[in-house]
Formats: sequence, C-alpha cells, structure tokens
Amino acid sequence: MSLEPAAVCGKDSGEQSTQHRQSRAMYPRVFAVDLHDVDGDRFQDSRQAGFSWYVLTTTLLVSLSVISIGWSFGVVNVSKSIICQMSPLGPGNTHSGDFPNRISFSNSAWTIAVGILPVGGFLGALVSGAISNSIGRRNALVVNNGLCLAGSVLMGTATTAVHFTLGRFVIGIACGVTSGIANTYVGEIAPLKWRGFYGSFFQLSIVIGLLFGQLAAMHATSGTGWRIVVAFPGVFSLIQIALLPLRVESPHYLLKVHHINEARHALLTLRRGYDVAAEWQESLLSLDVVDNNAGNAKYHSDQWSATAAAASAVSANDQADTTALDRNDSNVTMKIKGHKTADDDVAASSLTFAENMPVERATHVSGVWQTLCGRTRDDLRHLMACCIVLMVLQQLSGISAILFSDSGVVRDILDPFSPLSAPWACVVMCATSLPAIFLCLACVDHLGRRALLLGSLGGMSVCCVLISAGLFYGPNSMVMAAVFLCYFVFNMGMGIVPWFIISEVIPSYSLSAATTLCCSLYWVMSIATGLMVPLIENIVPQWLFVIFGCFTLAGFLLVMLFVPETMNCPIAEVVKKHSGNIHVIVKPYRRLNASGSIGGTSRSLLDLFKC
Repeated sequence: MSLEPAAVCGKDSGEQSTQHRQSRAMYPRVFAVDLHDVDGDRFQDSRQAGFSWYVLTTTLLVSLSVISIGWSFGVVNVSKSIICQMSPLGPGNTHSGDFPNRISFSNSAWTIAVGILPVGGFLGALVSGAISNSIGRRNALVVNNGLCLAGSVLMGTATTAVHFTLGRFVIGIACGVTSGIANTYVGEIAPLKWRGFYGSFFQLSIVIGLLFGQLAAMHATSGTGWRIVVAFPGVFSLIQIALLPLRVESPHYLLKVHHINEARHALLTLRRGYDVAAEWQESLLSLDVVDNNAGNAKYHSDQWSATAAAASAVSANDQADTTALDRNDSNVTMKIKGHKTADDDVAASSLTFAENMPVERATHVSGVWQTLCGRTRDDLRHLMACCIVLMVLQQLSGISAILFSDSGVVRDILDPFSPLSAPWACVVMCATSLPAIFLCLACVDHLGRRALLLGSLGGMSVCCVLISAGLFYGPNSMVMAAVFLCYFVFNMGMGIVPWFIISEVIPSYSLSAATTLCCSLYWVMSIATGLMVPLIENIVPQWLFVIFGCFTLAGFLLVMLFVPETMNCPIAEVVKKHSGNIHVIVKPYRRLNASGSIGGTSRSLLDLFKC
C-alpha cells in the first residue's frame, strides 16, 4: 500500500494523492534507504518528511554561531564598570602589566567600542552572499568561525581601548556573516513541514546568548574574569570548526555548482527513509541556468518535460524481466527491483540529464539589483518587498530601546533605585521571553506565519500604548509590566519569522542576494536606532514609544495586506502565486445568498490570518 502525502497549502489529500501518483511519471526514483531492496510505492514523499534528528543536531550546531551574536551584545550590556577604567584623557592602561585588570576608556571611546559591532555586522552581511556562493553554506560557516575566534582572542587579550575595539569590529563582521548564512543553510536542509520549527532556532539562540552573556558578565568580578567572558564565543567557534565539516553541505548549493552526486548524497542523508524524487526535481527546477554561448536563459523544465513524454511513449512496452539497479553513493545504497516501467526509464533519463549537464551551461546567481528590479526568471519584487519590510520592522518596533540597559526606558525607571537594577531587569526579561519562543516553536508550523506576525505586531502596538500612557501619567509599575509583555510578544512572531521567511519565499538562484540585502538592512537599522533612540529620549522621552507604536501598527496593516502565508508551501508555489509587482493579497470573495444569487463581499477574520 502506498503512503500518500498530506494536504499542502489548503489542497485536499485526494488532490495531493492524484498529483503525487502523476508525478511519478516524470520524477526520478531516488530513495533514502540503507542496503534494502525497495518498492517506491511504499515510501512517502520526502516533502512530507517529519522530524529528523540529523537536521536537528545540525541546526543546533549552527546555532552556536548565532549564540555568539547574542553573547557579544549581552556582555557589554552590563560590563562597562568591570572592563573600563573611565578616564577623560582617553584610552590607556591602568597599569603596565601585560594584561591589565581594566582598560582605560573615555566615554566616547566606550561608545565607539560598543557601537562598532553592528558596523562590522553590516559589512559581514554585505559579503555573506558572495562567500556562501563561492565556497558553500557549510564551509562559509566554518571559515567564519575562524574569524569569530580571531575576534574573541583580540578582545580577550586586549590591553588598550583600540585593541578591544578592533576585536569587537572583527567579531561584528563574523556576526554579520552568520546572520546572512545560518538561516539560508538551515532553511535549505530543513524538511518542508518543519521549516518554521528549525528556523525559529535563530532567535532562540540570540536570546540564550543575551541571557547567559549578561549573567556571565555580571559575575565576572575578578580582575581578569571579564577577559574569559568576552573571549568565550571562541569556544563555540572551536566546537563548530571541529564538527561542522562532518555535516552535509546544502543540496541546493551543490546543485548550483553541478556536484550532482554530492547533492544527491546530501539529500539522501537528510531525508533518510523517504522517497526524495519529487524534492530532487523541485531542487533542479529552482535553479536559474543560462547558456554562456547563446547568452539566453534556458531552464531545466523543458528538458524534464521532454524526458517524461519520451518515457510515456514506451510505457506500453513494460518488460517482464527483473532488473536491479545498484547505485553506491558513499555509504548509501539505492536498489530497485521489479518490472521495468516508464518510471524506470524516466529515472535513468532524468538522472543522466542531471549528471551530464554541459560544462558550458553555468548556474546564474541573480544579483541584488536584478532581484529588486524583477529582472530574474521569476519577478520577485513583491516577495522581496515583504522580506525587507519585515526585517526593517524588527528594529523599528523599539526592541533596542527596551532591551539594552545602557539606554532606554528600563534604565530611566530603575537606575534611581540601584545601578544594577536595569541590567538585572534585562536578564529577567530575556529569561521570561524564552517561554514565548518555545510556544512559537510549537505553533509556527500549525498556526502559520501570518497569524504569529499579526498577533505579535498587534500585541506590541497595545504594549506601546500602555508604555506611553505610563510615561505620561504613571505609574512606573505599568510601564515595566508593559515592557516585559512587549518583549514577550515580540518573541512570539516578529523576533522569529523575519529571519527564516526569506528562505521560504525566495528561490535558490536569488536567495543569496535576498539575504545579503535584508540582513544588511537589519544591521543598518540597528545602527540607526542606536543613534536615534538616545537623541529622541533627550528631546521628547515620553513620545518615544508613541513613534514605535505607529511603526508596529503600520507593520500590522502591511502584513495583513501584503505578506503571504508560507506554511507547508513549496517555494515554487509561493512564487507562482505572488510573483510580479507589489500587490494586495487579501481580496474579498463573492458569497452566494440562500437563493443562489451573488451577494456582497465578505471575509472572515480567520481567512485574513491564513491568506
């Protein structure tokens, strides 16, 4: 008995089953099994693959790089008094030892040292796409961990303010590269039905890094204890340098560079126990292939269609003799026994086509400008606009003003009571936000992305109103409660979804350009909010969260009108529905009256969330 895939993107299971059976007439039979004779009808489509320990452990390993981002922000959030010997004369050592207990900073020098990390993050994000396209996602992360290790050593051995600032800048570049590659790699190896779950680990890792980085810095009270704390991300880097090369490369990248056997082996490893034929086909069709000699675009779909047509012509001549096809690909054995049917002819033809792709045909990687202008195989302007808006809204929602104790409403309220009250409040805020992230992990692949985004932005808008009311009229307890609630609901949607939705809506040929642009804008907005928030606080402090509330409310409306639902949807289907110029996706439908005539237009609230 065949196992048919479950319904995807609102289609019923009957329609999906029919499509799955029809797809076997054109997809190559490739199975992820070990040393077994197999019957393809007994294996479920890998696009319906469930939980995978291999993918989970790989995601956790990649998450160590992301923890370094949160850690690097967190340690300077509370360690100023531990690291710095504040001096109006500028940077210098407190004594002449090789590793002084403290480093002399002026106020401006410390501000530069703290703010240089997002500048490095911007530069790292700019080059992340080029690096991942050149050496691969996994290898780029390994090389980037070497850069992170170098930055950690520079900070841990710093003797002057310039030395410390240089280390922050280097580790900032590593953070930027991580932000541009980690989610791309995880999104390309994750099963379709679990993309949201694995993608949510990015924000979870940032919050964990913030939490434990702040805790470690607060307890580093010894003379040189802060050096161990600021250099600790180097430990994460060493672990990844040792273990990441043991994980598979992204199959999408391997197909881009025409490493067909390696790509097939990687996909088999990731989807062990599933029929990967349809997913293999989708990966091939997601490439943008150009003929360098002719100079015009040619795509795989025509070749595959011709192969399927040729196979169907000989389907009536099935042979009764038993055949066996043994293919050894590292430690994976693929074996097919039974009648030689049209499916078998298609398997041989399609695999031959993939393996013998002409050398002069090169995979075309679309640039940022081409993608923004719609000059790609698919017009991605609408989807790119959605990704950009979500990434920018992360910073415009006011999280920086809430989270970091060196500035913001938490410091203003709690500093009069105790200098350490604000840092401890930030620690508690991170700790209490973890349940929100775990709740999102459990719900993101069931409720959908739009529901979480709308709920998060709506909740943040309400919280901004409460914070503003408390700042104008009091009491401070209401402000603090609203601040905690705001960060909680941020981590239920806006903190998580923008990071992984890029890999759910952008095809692989433009994915590097999209992540480069979106992550670069994220770091630019981080720099901008870091500069503007103190300025606004000094001029009109009570109106700060009124501004943030306007941004979150505008974000709520933009998500409702323009951002598509991507839960359980293949990228090709999302692109087909939403390619072209920017357009409204929420459209009223015609409703029939009881008499059968067409009535007015309506749309339920549930439809708005799932559109």
